Amino acid sequence: MVILHTETLKKWGGQQNRVLTEAIGLRERGHKLIIACNRKSILTQRAKEAGMKVFEVNMVKQTHLITIPKLVGIIKREKVDIVCTHSSVDSWAGGIAALLTRRRLVRFKHNLYRVKKDFLTRFIYSLPHRFIAVNSSAAEILEETGFIRTEKIKRVYGAVDPEKFNHGNYGNEDKEGLKNSLGIPPNALIIGNTSGFTEVKGQRYLLEAANKLFKVRDNIFLLLVGRIGQKEKVVRQIQTEFRSRVILPGLRTDIPLLLSIMDIFVFPSTVEAFANSLIEAMAMARPVLVSDIASFKEFMKDGVDGVFFKNADSVSLLNKLTDLIGDNEKCKALGETARKNVLERFPLAKMLDETEDLYLGLK
Repeated sequence: MVILHTETLKKWGGQQNRVLTEAIGLRERGHKLIIACNRKSILTQRAKEAGMKVFEVNMVKQTHLITIPKLVGIIKREKVDIVCTHSSVDSWAGGIAALLTRRRLVRFKHNLYRVKKDFLTRFIYSLPHRFIAVNSSAAEILEETGFIRTEKIKRVYGAVDPEKFNHGNYGNEDKEGLKNSLGIPPNALIIGNTSGFTEVKGQRYLLEAANKLFKVRDNIFLLLVGRIGQKEKVVRQIQTEFRSRVILPGLRTDIPLLLSIMDIFVFPSTVEAFANSLIEAMAMARPVLVSDIASFKEFMKDGVDGVFFKNADSVSLLNKLTDLIGDNEKCKALGETARKNVLERFPLAKMLDETEDLYLGLK
């Protein structure tokens, strides 16, 4: 099969990670994968580094009259069988291009935004032959529209590579070298997160809790990895005397190694469909502390493979975090169970199998 993925967003997150992971995985199974995405996007860069065929297009709604013909040309030249769209703008461009070329169309639902019911929305959602929802909540949003048939919707959860995200890959020398490069003392207790900084990711609740924790624990360091739009805004949330203990290395590609030095992983997202960052931390056998939102409760059990705190509540986060810091045995047990459970439920092979089966069923 020849499969074309389209993507609007320039930033890097779980959605873009899903696109590239699937593309690489299906390419290894003998399919031809192509990605059409915005110029200067991080997906463009990483896809090229992975040896993918990439077409850079100006994927904004103001240029549909230019973008759609370009996509039509790509589809015809590359003999594309299936077009997969992921965001709003590219779903219009990719969806109409698929319609004009009579190709099969799959639309992914990565977020928990409600689907509008106006005429234009109904039209664009009428085009896909199948929908892939990244979790049950996303699927339910599609079902609740009343105009998308349930049989067109398939839940295909995200996945983690068990070989890549394996804490056994890294020895003390690797970890101490990384700590040294980041300016973190060898004996520091590291609390971490690997999400881009946005309001819904909830890092402000972690920072509020950390400011209080820093006052009573002088060995605590915060390692927050991810894209930061306004770094100075984040820094202002940290009390001046503690700023040297908050490490902000930005967007990185060595996520497994960074996770390996985190003693506790905190994921305070207030709204989430499927959290790749979270399952990566769990695969690395990190004890995880997460907000008690429905998406996490779908696959985690409080006190078994993670610990829940009250959503958007820095006091609850602080109390649960303090309990974990004082219980090394519990942290170890949580981490071991987290890895076991996440690899059973979200193995990469399963995601690729289910996605490939859906595509083959459309031919």
